[in-house]
Amino acid sequence: MVHGARAIGAAWLALAGAAASAQVVTTSFQNGTNGYNGTFDRRISDRSTDETLGSDSAAFFLDGFAPGTSPSPDTQGLIRFDGIIGAGPGQIPANATILRAKLTLATSLASNADTSGPFGVSGLNQAFDASTSYFTSFTSTTDFGSRGPWWQDGSATRPVGGFGFQIPGGVDSANVIPLVQSWANGSPNYGMVIQAGTNETVAATANTADGWSIATTGFPYSDIRPKLEVDYTVNPVTRRVFQRGLNAYQGDAMAIVRSGVNALIADPDTERTEDAAALDQTFLDGVFFTKQDGTTNSPDDFALLKFTDVFGSGASQASPDVPVAKAWLVLTTGNLSTGAHSSGPWAAHAMLRPWDALSLHSTFGAVNGLQVGDGDIGPALDELDGFIRGAEAWFDVTSYLEGVRGGKTDHGIAVKSGATADGWQIHANGSAVPEARPRLVVLSGDLSIVGPDPGDFNDDGVVDGLDLLAWQRQAGGAFDGADLAQWESQFGTAGGARVTAIPEPAGVVGLGLFATVAATVRRRR
Repeated sequence: MVHGARAIGAAWLALAGAAASAQVVTTSFQNGTNGYNGTFDRRISDRSTDETLGSDSAAFFLDGFAPGTSPSPDTQGLIRFDGIIGAGPGQIPANATILRAKLTLATSLASNADTSGPFGVSGLNQAFDASTSYFTSFTSTTDFGSRGPWWQDGSATRPVGGFGFQIPGGVDSANVIPLVQSWANGSPNYGMVIQAGTNETVAATANTADGWSIATTGFPYSDIRPKLEVDYTVNPVTRRVFQRGLNAYQGDAMAIVRSGVNALIADPDTERTEDAAALDQTFLDGVFFTKQDGTTNSPDDFALLKFTDVFGSGASQASPDVPVAKAWLVLTTGNLSTGAHSSGPWAAHAMLRPWDALSLHSTFGAVNGLQVGDGDIGPALDELDGFIRGAEAWFDVTSYLEGVRGGKTDHGIAVKSGATADGWQIHANGSAVPEARPRLVVLSGDLSIVGPDPGDFNDDGVVDGLDLLAWQRQAGGAFDGADLAQWESQFGTAGGARVTAIPEPAGVVGLGLFATVAATVRRRR
């Protein structure tokens, strides 16, 4: 019996050691799961009778504004995950690098719960509570008078993620990496807003008027409630951004390739390619065939992009000797058209053929346009949907860029329709708004290198009683009370989740130090 207990104790210590050396940590926040109950959500609306707390119902409808004889109200969801940044178990450490962050929502089973989308997600720049109201809590710089939090008013960030077409009972996620990164970097966590987006004038509509019912924090089952999932690392990571005009960078090329009225037959009257350096905002489109001969009523219009001089020894370049931990191609939705938005989906692919600003739709492979099976492009690197007016789309292109760093021929990236004939207006690299031009965000860092872990004072990869002895020897010197608090929070944790299956101390000789150390900490405190 003692032998079996020792084996369990050894396994537990091994688990703790593995957790201490983990370089990418995954954590999540969802009310009622793993002891977390810090989510707060509220619905606001231009119909004040629709404003309510998420905790008071299992689900509520969001909606987009539309004028007319049967107007649709502008109804938005505010949501905040409190207590997610800190040094405690399951929290995201301050200044951690965020590698993945997604807000997951479930569509309810209410009547007409589904939506054609899109709905976007923005960060809030001001606090909200149980009394926050659409009309009295936010001000507008346009003739709307009020439109809830909106990025052009400064009350919210530019949208960074979104949701497209949703079915009843379905679950979908929006990319919110920039928001969580800003909170980890020290910005106040005021939460997020989920909204359909609006136009600057009441007379026009640049959003969906198709409502969407989502499960709230009041939903009876905890695994259906809103959830924030995050991957992060505390390893050293260097961030580089490549964007036309930023730090004098001019190494990007972009072309918009248009098929014309027949995607299968080259037509000099309609087929064309445009150098995006001369374009401000422009539309991409997804092909929809109407006849067997290839005639379309929605053309095949896609974007080709390439960023040169990404790797090198320059101050603004990424090191060629350090792996690409993460890379994103960021495109920004336009705002000059009422139809700028798109439910998507849209996908990013690695280009496998050379191209330039003169390449035509009919010059790629045996079949016009870009297909995986034709050797034009690789499988989708990432596919996203739900872009409201002004929203950013963060496509994960890590594997492509790491391949380029490793010596693969670089033909750039293609962005094309996933399975939609819905057009999408984007800012080109000639945009009059410099910060909205396409950009490549690169994080360089070797996540296989084990760095010092909080509480591991003797650097042996395990947060255990020996670390307390090291702390005691140097207390007041290299270590202080904050270090002791870190040791306490990390002792007996695995990947941010506390280990609860601890063997009986009486039968585990190898864990005898645990009881002694715990008692010592209690006495010293």
